[in-house]
Amino acid sequence: MEIHLPDPGPIVHTIDPTFLSYTIDISYLLGGRWWGSEKRSCRSLGSVQVPPLDLKNPDLIRWASYLSPAYLRIGGTEADRVYYRLKKKDLPPEKPNISYQLVLKKKQWKRILSFTKKVDAKLLFTLNCGWADRTEDGEWESTNAQRLIAYTARKKLPVVGWELGNEVNGYPFIEGLRYRVSASQYVKDFEKFSRLVKELHPGAKAVGPASAFWPKLGEPHPIIPKLLFSGAMAKDDIVSWHYYPFHSRRGRVAVRRARLRSCLVPEVFAEGGKYGETLREKAEGREIWLTETGHALYGGEPGLSDTYVSTPWWLDLLGRMARIGIQCVFRQTLVGSDYGLLDPETFDPRPDYYASFLWKRLMGGGVVRLPPSPLKKLLWYCHTTEGKKKSVTYLIINLDKNPVSIATDGSIRSQYVLKSAGPLTSHYLLLNDILVEPDVVTKWRKRRTKEKYRTQEVSAPVVIPPSGCAFLVVRF
Repeated sequence: MEIHLPDPGPIVHTIDPTFLSYTIDISYLLGGRWWGSEKRSCRSLGSVQVPPLDLKNPDLIRWASYLSPAYLRIGGTEADRVYYRLKKKDLPPEKPNISYQLVLKKKQWKRILSFTKKVDAKLLFTLNCGWADRTEDGEWESTNAQRLIAYTARKKLPVVGWELGNEVNGYPFIEGLRYRVSASQYVKDFEKFSRLVKELHPGAKAVGPASAFWPKLGEPHPIIPKLLFSGAMAKDDIVSWHYYPFHSRRGRVAVRRARLRSCLVPEVFAEGGKYGETLREKAEGREIWLTETGHALYGGEPGLSDTYVSTPWWLDLLGRMARIGIQCVFRQTLVGSDYGLLDPETFDPRPDYYASFLWKRLMGGGVVRLPPSPLKKLLWYCHTTEGKKKSVTYLIINLDKNPVSIATDGSIRSQYVLKSAGPLTSHYLLLNDILVEPDVVTKWRKRRTKEKYRTQEVSAPVVIPPSGCAFLVVRF
């Protein structure tokens, strides 16, 4: 079957080069409980304590640098259990309900910020909003956060934003129903928090509530509607949310388990976009950041989230979020467990890393309007081409079991056709039928790289294989 690409329409949104950003979980960073090879969880956390991540690892620094510019978010479930110890005499106080589980020391904080500078990123940090930092009446107590914000501002360290809490609407699932924070209480907390950020660190943004949106259910124990309608958020504050289309086998509670047969279903792909559109309608012009997303909650699904079958979903999510006007998407996670862009043992890039790199290099800041695709299983997006004034880049995703031929009235200048190197659950990727190796990243601009991967040997029409994806740079 041959499909004719529509000509590009007007630019409907613009995104910054930091649109595609990434996270490192605080548990993985400080040596908390993280997702390993075990197939179970405990209160939405991994059941094994891991050693702290070495932020001086040269491979980690190198691969993170190739995704710059970006924001780095430090968050995760245990972000709501961290005590900030900036002086030796500042010992974590005893708490009657839920105690601190991790301690962030000044040396570690400086190491995080040093890493951020080395990889040309800026930091979004999730502050403790959990019950260790709450009074017995449930009110957020700001002393712990205030200490870290004030120190950071005084030292002029590169923190772009502070986020109040991690999935506050999920506390009942993690800590129990008695530890639920009501929407009304969070509104009061955020109003105090927003004033605090503007007073202590006016160059940074106040971000929240990082609500979890579940497959099929949306936002359980909703906070965002009341927060947006309350007036507690200033116009320059940022609305944040989290979304995973699947739940991995590690979690006891699941709405949609990650299974191969459901990984490439168009209705699943569309779900995140519907949630994003609803948020955008309610946000009244405020920026919306998807501050945590990945293929499957609870560390990703082994054998799926770390393979090619995650890649069509990931690229579609990026295209969808840009099209509806979400300003930033943070991939959970740069490294760690099965949903990481890098393998946690070798730091080798996974298929989603290479797809992320191609997005960064090819999809520019102008989001171009296109009419809907004529086929349910053919998805497409269009942006201005990064670094080229008279070209656009089409991202095309074929979810069908049959190949699709793509024709255009424009001149195709380069093509990047992606597919799995073997079964959909392969850990390897083909680019124009050539096995992808690190040189596609490390030697991106070299002529030999373009010749090796045949990116400028354009066929007409371009054939996109079953379950394949393609970036086409077209000049009109």
